[in-house]
Amino acid sequence: MNSQKLLRLMISLLMMGLVFTAGCAAPSVQPVPPFPDAPTAVATSTPFPLTPIELDRELSIRQIKENVFVVTHAFPWPANALIVEMANSELVIVGSTYTPEAMNQVLTWIEARFGKRKISAINTGYHVDNLGGNSTLIEHGITVYGADLTAELLEERGEQTRQVILDMLTGKANEVYYKAHAEIRFMAPTSLFPLAEGLQLSFGEEKIQVFYPGPSQASDKVAVYFPNTKVLFGGCMILGGEQVGNVSDADLVNWPDAVRSLKQFEVEIVVPGHGDRLDADLIEHTITLLSSQP
Repeated sequence: MNSQKLLRLMISLLMMGLVFTAGCAAPSVQPVPPFPDAPTAVATSTPFPLTPIELDRELSIRQIKENVFVVTHAFPWPANALIVEMANSELVIVGSTYTPEAMNQVLTWIEARFGKRKISAINTGYHVDNLGGNSTLIEHGITVYGADLTAELLEERGEQTRQVILDMLTGKANEVYYKAHAEIRFMAPTSLFPLAEGLQLSFGEEKIQVFYPGPSQASDKVAVYFPNTKVLFGGCMILGGEQVGNVSDADLVNWPDAVRSLKQFEVEIVVPGHGDRLDADLIEHTITLLSSQP
């Protein structure tokens, strides 16, 4: 190959890399201190590298399968929720945005995208990134499922965990975030189930499983499995980055076994609470990271 052809090839490869990088760029956010529960994102290895739909600077939705969408709310730390269209046309929201206002934006997008649909929601724990949008869901008449322990912990520790976040958001640059997190109206799920028993929900012929694997990143965290699409929402018990993150509520002894029990599900996609990576290997990745803890 002569030098001119080699030069043209190198320029072509460079331009392809720039296009790919631009397509995967995450929404920008104001400078904030690192949240222990929000690991540095790593590239996803799933075959769905679609450009996110940006609802605003800090709220985006990306389609990862035909009927499956990941919602990422970076307010200020990127956190994931899930929207799944079921076979009978009902919709299920798993997890939450941080704020009721962001959840209202998500519901507006859902109506524009799908029209009027029956919606159910599932809280996966009592932390704000698991249920911060509940007040909006409840105001819209949406049933919100959650474990009995989630409701108890929200009542007992909700304000304590709010203060932990507010302490991280001091300083003028974070005033918008501070004010919003200070004003979030915490509301418990409206339909409670016994944590240890988990929950099975049916949507016509399609079923989904809310599974409690034991204490992990917090004592009430549950995973949600969609057999038809082979998608598992692991939430914060699944680590999407290279660090363990927030362990203030964690059971570090039982957490690896809790994640190990998720191997019973046949999965193609695993959605963590934080991070862009969505591949099935996240289960083993999480176990490896937890095993390296002192």
